[in-house]
Amino acid sequence: ERAPMSQPQEEQPAWGYSDADGPSNWAKRFPKAAGDNQSPIDIVRSDVQQDPFLTENPLRWTYTGLQCTSLLNTGSGWRVDVSAPGPNLRGGPLHSNYQMVQFHSHWGTCSETGSEHTVDGEHYAGELHLVHYNVDKYNKPSEAACSDKGLSVVAIFFKEGKPHHELKKITDCMSKVTFKGMKCPLQQDIDINSIIPANSSYWTYEGSLTTPPCYESVTWIVFKEPIEVSREQFEAFRELMSYKEGGGPQVATDGPILKNFRPPQPLNGRVVREPAE
Repeated sequence: ERAPMSQPQEEQPAWGYSDADGPSNWAKRFPKAAGDNQSPIDIVRSDVQQDPFLTENPLRWTYTGLQCTSLLNTGSGWRVDVSAPGPNLRGGPLHSNYQMVQFHSHWGTCSETGSEHTVDGEHYAGELHLVHYNVDKYNKPSEAACSDKGLSVVAIFFKEGKPHHELKKITDCMSKVTFKGMKCPLQQDIDINSIIPANSSYWTYEGSLTTPPCYESVTWIVFKEPIEVSREQFEAFRELMSYKEGGGPQVATDGPILKNFRPPQPLNGRVVREPAE
């Protein structure tokens, strides 16, 4: 008999991306998922408002001195945990200092879909999320995640193309985290600056976590320009398994993580802004 406290994460209700446990059913167990300010959204270029404030207050990031400590298979994707010496994101739509804690990715079964945000109804092949928390207002990321203006997530679109040099450091370790809960130290530090698109123009709006519990605590910053990731790198993502090693698939929804994106949610009158030209 297993000690009841040995696996506290098993107590959380399951969620995933299949028909049975997927996004359309999340709100049954996670009521926030039915809120009015959910993410992702479809960004309609012609509806975006130009905001001079964003031009006068440029977005600033300093991704130096970061340590990417480990790569983890969460059962719904991969995540890299980050240890930062201090705040590293401010300006633009943000009225506080934010500090990166982790980054992760979303993808699809093929390169036609995979991103969470869409642009004029079109998906990109995938999407990277750099997750930051508000260090001015909150003591720890878990507190910030469920609180007003608690998080800022920088989203970077992936398109299929040439291999990405920096992400190779992650895909090279993927085979060490095949099963849910597996963790592996990253051998080389990842230079986040070389993942940021050369053109740093962005859209911004107020939304939510795109995974349960779907708290509405996120200021989104979505870079317009995608970065290239190779087909082989996407294949490495899709070889991750959603279940733990040894037990084999426990439920019908267990298997390789072929897609892990939530579809766009209603805008409900929210405004998407960009720096005025």
